[in-house]
Order: sequence, then C-alpha cells, then structure tokens
Amino acid sequence: MTIKIALTNLGKYNEGELVFTWLELPFAEGELEAAKEKIGINEQYEEWFISDTDSDLPGLEISEYADIEELNEIVKDYERLDEQYQDKVKAIIEADSIGLQEAIEDIDSIELIEDVHNDYDLGYYWIHESGCYDLKPMGNLANYIDYQSFGYDIRLEQGGSFSSFGYVARE
Repeated sequence: MTIKIALTNLGKYNEGELVFTWLELPFAEGELEAAKEKIGINEQYEEWFISDTDSDLPGLEISEYADIEELNEIVKDYERLDEQYQDKVKAIIEADSIGLQEAIEDIDSIELIEDVHNDYDLGYYWIHESGCYDLKPMGNLANYIDYQSFGYDIRLEQGGSFSSFGYVARE
C-alpha cells in the first residue's frame, strides 16, 4: 500500500519557488516536523499545503489543506485491521461511494457476502446457502424459483449494493 503526500512550503510557492518533500503515511512521531523543517517551515514561512498525492488506498480523501495528523490516524486505523476487514472496508467504499474514515466507522454495521455479484447470485445465496429456507417441502416447485427477482427484492429491502468484493448489506 502506497500513500504519499507532497508537503509544500506555501510562502515559497507564492514567491514562485516550488519547495516540497514527499511524506509517506503513516508516519512515525517526529517525521512530520522533520518534513516541515526540510521544506523551510519556520518563523518566516509558517504555512504549508499538500501539492500532490500518490495513493492506492481507495476512499482516502486528501485535499490540499487536509489535517495531516488526522489523515495519518485514519491510515493507521486502516492498517490495524486484518486483511478480511480491509477488504470489507474497500467493498463498502466501492459499493457506497463513501470515504475511508466513514467506511471504517461503518464496518460493524455492514455484512459482506463474498462471491455474490448480482441479484441472481444474491437470491440463490439466500435460498440455498443462508440456511433460511427449507426447499424439501416444495418438491419440484423449487426448480421454478426466480432467483433474480428474489435477490432484487432482498437487495432493495436491505439497501444493499454490489462491489467487486461481493454483496454489501447494511445490518
């Protein structure tokens, strides 16, 4: 995972000089101050901004005047999650078009059903794999279930959506 920001001296930038350094997130204590010192943040040049980013983490919203320490905490929170929960966070971001912090906060109220990518799969999952239904009493009628329509109704009822990771449902 790569998350880097270009920390840039605003005063120098306004004077026509681009003075910046790349800072990788998450950073350890003291690294932010060292980066500010490197770009000349001092009594004369007190302000800085983020002039560029390089991130492959979806949902991490970085504006030019973002709170860098808050960004760092969000990235640390994400890295503390095990791989299964990281995938769940990515699925939430993809399915619901929300930011990383909100997805991390919502993780316990979301169910991810992997390998379910459309209404048919969802209907089939609920009828055959969830354990909610016993098809034996239906006999041959079970062969005529409209899985797609049933999955569509489930998705609407749950307010769920699909991602490349699977089906995302709010609990």
